[in-house]
Amino acid sequence: MSQPITLDDIFALFRESEQQRKEYQQAAEREMNRLREQSDRTDQQIEKLIAQVAQTNKQVGGLTSRWGEFVENLIKPAAARLFQEKGIEVHLTALRVTGQDDQGSIEIDILVENTTEVVAIEVKSHLEVRDVKRFLQTLERFKKAFPKHKNDKLYGAVAGIKIDERVNEYAIQEGLFLIQPAGDSVIIANGKDFKPKIW
Repeated sequence: MSQPITLDDIFALFRESEQQRKEYQQAAEREMNRLREQSDRTDQQIEKLIAQVAQTNKQVGGLTSRWGEFVENLIKPAAARLFQEKGIEVHLTALRVTGQDDQGSIEIDILVENTTEVVAIEVKSHLEVRDVKRFLQTLERFKKAFPKHKNDKLYGAVAGIKIDERVNEYAIQEGLFLIQPAGDSVIIANGKDFKPKIW
């Protein structure tokens, strides 16, 4: 026959329950602390990773910029001669010329000019169709941004070391000169019957 439950038994049960509750609570707190520490470490790792990505982006940006400068410096010395051979008697060459119109500023990578004609050249290490499209918009704004050339004949040219397949056809169709590498120098790749657009 079972023993009757006494008040002491009930208190003992409460004490045991309370002890278990405390043990569970301490275990939960330990787990929370562990997770918090792990979260802190993860946050620190994420911050380090973000800093590394930012540094890499900065380095890649600098490399891309230097590569662009290299391409500009490859084309600049040949630019006047190339267009003189096409009957455009330009003689003055300038790098990174900036102008301002009502939409903001525009920058021309290489500008080659004489007193009545000017050639604006867009230079990319990797020339894509979207670059040509943007440059065509720049040419539309050119005379407002550079009012001293408002009565000059304006020609456009695009240049690149790597040129996407569709760029040749698109640039020529839009009336632009296409400059590309050839051996140690660069050439205008348009055919003899090409008629450049005059803006």
